[in-house]
Amino acid sequence: MKKISYMEETVPLYFPFDNWESVPGPSGKNNTTLFILANNEKYVLRIYETHQDEDKVNFEHAVLLALTERPMSLSLPVLLRTNDGQTIVKTQSGSLAAMFPFIDGTNPALEDSEQIYSFGKAAGQLTVQLAEVTVNQGPVYRPYYDLDHTHPRCSLDQMKDFSLNPPVDFVEVAQELFIIYKQLVSFQAQVPFLKRLPHQFVHGDLNASNILSGEDGKISAILDFEFVTHDLRVMEVAVALSDFIDDEEDETIIFKKITAFLTGYGSRIQLTEEEIHVIPLLIQLRSLDVFIHFLGRFWDGVDSIDTVKKYIRKAARRVSWIFKHHEKFRSARQRL
Repeated sequence: MKKISYMEETVPLYFPFDNWESVPGPSGKNNTTLFILANNEKYVLRIYETHQDEDKVNFEHAVLLALTERPMSLSLPVLLRTNDGQTIVKTQSGSLAAMFPFIDGTNPALEDSEQIYSFGKAAGQLTVQLAEVTVNQGPVYRPYYDLDHTHPRCSLDQMKDFSLNPPVDFVEVAQELFIIYKQLVSFQAQVPFLKRLPHQFVHGDLNASNILSGEDGKISAILDFEFVTHDLRVMEVAVALSDFIDDEEDETIIFKKITAFLTGYGSRIQLTEEEIHVIPLLIQLRSLDVFIHFLGRFWDGVDSIDTVKKYIRKAARRVSWIFKHHEKFRSARQRL
């Protein structure tokens, strides 16, 4: 019923005189995604549910509009305007919505080295173009390394206390939380150095769910710019690589994937030696950020305690895995 009301409220603002209908399609983790058929064309209606902050959406849209002026071989979300020229609709419930033409493709498995190379190449192309984008407003999301602002309900001091002294409901993951606590403490010492590295606009959430591949298996589109911000340039690489690290998979396969991505990325852009050196640290940072994000969503009543525990375990395992294989990253990073 909620989805129907969203559509009945918003779709006529884009197609006031046309017949339209809803069609099935997948939705995202953070927001509701609805699919509309109008004038024999398919569109995506996105309902922002992680926040109701117009400044965040305005910034995302400003970057997307600027990117449409850049030369790109990749497909990116194209904003549709309402009948009165707006890209954002505010629903009666207070949620924000936006409409985009549907981009055909499938979320890739990212198991094949050639496809992963294509992913790295696409990420590098986006990095190059985002470096040239200028907009007339500042980002709302802070850099990843500013952990004090990852979630409004989760300050860094709160995260340390939570990790060192977990509540009763989280005692079963106390060992994992202690690993996270030590990493939070040690990471703080690295922030002054990180702030001196190259910064620019970054997508901030490059993973298989936010990219599409064509029939040839190559990456054809990048989606979901909700978390676009001004951050470390190399953070884009660390975010993408983090999903390849699974301690249940053979390390040879993992480093084969990492190497394929870095080779593709390096074909488009050259990072500095200092940027390349901090990639393992930033992969750990990505995991800490995701843990804080979902803990905040749990405290907001959005996600379950089991979801939070899943990301606590994942963050701890990834931190430990990086420490164990830190030296092996040296040869992989030579691809950049």
